Amino acid sequence: MTAPPAPRRRIPLEILMVAAALFEGALVVLPLDGGAIDTSLLRPALIGIALTCVLLFRFRTWRWLLPLVGVANALAPSLTVASVCSFGFANRASDRRMVLLVSTLVGLAMSVPFWRLGDLASSSLETMGSLMVAGTTGALGMYTASSRRLTQELEQRAQFDEDGRLQLQEEARRAERTRIAREMHDIVAHKISLVALQAGALEVNTNLEREQVVEAAGLIRSTATTALSELREVLGVLRGDDDEAPLAPQPTWNDVRALVTASQEAGVSVELFDFIDAPVPDTLARTTYRVVQEGLTNIHKHARHTQARVALIGEPGTELVIEVSNVLPQGFTTDLPGARMGLSGIEARVTHAGGTITSGPTDDGRFEVKAVIPWPAT
Repeated sequence: MTAPPAPRRRIPLEILMVAAALFEGALVVLPLDGGAIDTSLLRPALIGIALTCVLLFRFRTWRWLLPLVGVANALAPSLTVASVCSFGFANRASDRRMVLLVSTLVGLAMSVPFWRLGDLASSSLETMGSLMVAGTTGALGMYTASSRRLTQELEQRAQFDEDGRLQLQEEARRAERTRIAREMHDIVAHKISLVALQAGALEVNTNLEREQVVEAAGLIRSTATTALSELREVLGVLRGDDDEAPLAPQPTWNDVRALVTASQEAGVSVELFDFIDAPVPDTLARTTYRVVQEGLTNIHKHARHTQARVALIGEPGTELVIEVSNVLPQGFTTDLPGARMGLSGIEARVTHAGGTITSGPTDDGRFEVKAVIPWPAT
């Protein structure tokens, strides 16, 4: 891997300014014909160099220093001093009227010595040339300032867009993590609770026949295998696009009935009251499946020795009512852990489907989870 090329070093503007002032002074003092140096021209050359050196301190005091030096340039006209004053003020000032005023003053100040010669035509030409120099450098300074402000604005917008994109990505990740956590809870918690319940039955009933023990062990193995398979399918969603993660088949209305059958086989006394005759849409069936699954999971954990029931009532064009309830146990405790997110997960699902869900004790001594979801007519 080759190293990136080193950035080019730029010559500081201050060095260029001083070099330009010295060169300009040398042109004024040194005769072109190689004769003796005219000492009368030495004074304006030194003044130009001195004013250039004063401009080195322009950064903090540019508002008054640049106009002052530009006017003082009338003592000994220097193209370098006039250009730096006009460009520097225009590059920093935001008021264009002030930029125009300072550039005009700088141009007029540079032409003052030529008016002393008394030649009107020559003085007018020199004045126009000085104003053009000051105006051109002032316009270049305003262009540079506008480009700099535009670049800063574009950088700020790009940073703002980048921050917004990162925030959206973080929100998407958070939402996806929450969805996967709820999906894992819905799929795995029900199966694991069945395994715990079946193993507990084997532990309590020590007088079972060998055939009954084999049947119960096979049921435990089947339930655990199903739970592991569904867990792998959910975790497969977390893989990259190149991993070809399989997608789990979505539950149907028949799977809702199968939930109750599985709980009955695990020893839970639960009855199913299914009053649904019309075909149920897939989306509505999936939501019903999750509600019934969470309700039965809680019964397995906290009320497996009580009477429970699942009621499904509704028809197209009205509402689908889902009730999962059980008799409140008396003094029963469980060692199965609770994630405390199952009810919140199905509440989000039901709310997303446009329905409502309630849970809690009823007046007849039961604990009930009841969801009411709109059932479209079509």
